[in-house]
Amino acid sequence: MSNKTLIVDGMHCQKCQKKVEDALSAVDGVTSVSVDLDKGKAKVELAKDVNDEDLCMAVLDAGFKAKVKHGLFK
Repeated sequence: MSNKTLIVDGMHCQKCQKKVEDALSAVDGVTSVSVDLDKGKAKVELAKDVNDEDLCMAVLDAGFKAKVKHGLFK
């Protein structure tokens, strides 16, 4: 299993948070999602390799912008 962290722009309330969680949970290969509304981050746990674009498109389809955070600090 692997993890990815996304920076999500545009979340303002718990309803927004739930929309992002639901959108990411629906992506094939995602086993769990944790969204931090205050920090504007979403952490996903993956059962298989999932393209960054697939994760970002799921968030975009839910009405928000996202990018996968890369680097040493996830």
